[in-house]
Amino acid sequence: MSTTISDTTLELWRTGRQIKQVSAGWLSGHAVCCVHNGETVDRFGRGGFMPVGNGGINYHCFNCGFITGYMPGRHLPYKFRKLLGWLGADDNTIYRLIFDAIRNKDDSLDITPVEKTEIVIKARNLPAQALSITQLLNQYEGETPPTYFEQAVKYAYDRNIDFAKYDFYWTPETAYNLNRRLIVPFYWQKNIIGYTARTFLDTVKPKYHNSYEPHFVFNVDQQLPTSKFVIVCEGPFDAMSIDGVAILGNECNESQADIIDSLSREVIVVPDQDKAGYKLIDAALEYNWSVSFPVWGETCKDINEAVCKYGKLFTLKAILDAKETNRLKIELKKKRMT
Repeated sequence: MSTTISDTTLELWRTGRQIKQVSAGWLSGHAVCCVHNGETVDRFGRGGFMPVGNGGINYHCFNCGFITGYMPGRHLPYKFRKLLGWLGADDNTIYRLIFDAIRNKDDSLDITPVEKTEIVIKARNLPAQALSITQLLNQYEGETPPTYFEQAVKYAYDRNIDFAKYDFYWTPETAYNLNRRLIVPFYWQKNIIGYTARTFLDTVKPKYHNSYEPHFVFNVDQQLPTSKFVIVCEGPFDAMSIDGVAILGNECNESQADIIDSLSREVIVVPDQDKAGYKLIDAALEYNWSVSFPVWGETCKDINEAVCKYGKLFTLKAILDAKETNRLKIELKKKRMT
C-alpha cells in the first residue's frame, strides 16, 4: 500500500518548522490553519499530525479546532487538500496526491477498516397530496385527467428523461402554484428527503419552488460503483439527462464537494453556457476537478437541451472529448465563453 500521501504531508509539515513528537504519537508544531479560520497565528505548537494505519494520516488543531485526515481506500477530502495548500503544496502536488488516493482505493483490500463519517441530511416531506406520475396515470385511467396534470406529463416527456429510471410527482394543491409544476423528488440513501417543483408555464414565477436542506447533491444515489467518472452540473434535469449529479445552482460549497469527492472517481464539471456558469468553473478550479467545454456549447445552453437536440450518447461523448484538466487551459477557455 502506498504511503505517498502520508510521507509527502509529513515532509511538508517538517519543512521550515520545529516539530516534536508528543504523547500518543502526535507530531506537534505551529498550526497552519488558524489564520485561515478566523483565529490568530498559532505560536504554541497547537497543530499536530498522526500517521495511522498503512499510509493514513490525521490532523488536529487544538487552537482553532480544524480537523481533517486521509485513510487509504478513501478519497482525498477537500479539507485535507486545503491543508496541503496551507502547508505549501503547489497545485501539481495536490493533483498528483488526489490520483494517488484513487489508485490506493483500487488496492485497499488489506486496509484496516475505518469508520466513515455519516452524512446526515434532514428529510422534508413532499406536498401532502403529491402522487407519482405512474400512480396518477392509473388513477385517471378511463377518465379525463386534470389539464395541468396532462401538461406536467408532457413537460417531463419533452425533457427527454428516462421514466424507467427517474420518477416525477404532481399534486392538485394550489399553494405555491404546485398544481402548475412538475415535482422532482430528491433521494438520499434511497429515501425521499425533499424536492424541487419546476413550473411548466411561462406565466408562473418563480420558475422553481424548492424544499430541501442545504448542502444536498442531487442524484448521488444513481451513481454506479463501477463508474470511472461523475459529471457535475447545475440543475436536476441536466443531471437526469446524463445520469450525473447536480449541485442545484452554480456555487458548490465544501460539504457538496466532499460528497462528490467521496464517490472516489474523476469529477468532470459541465457548466451552463452562460455567465452564471463561470462560478461553477471557479469551483472546479478550487476543488481540482476537470471541466468540459463540449462542442454543443455553441448551440445549447445546458446538458438537457443538448440531449433533447442531439441525443444522450452524442452529448456524453462530446463531454468526454472536451474534458480539460490543465488549470491554465481551463482559465483560457473560460475567458472565451465571454
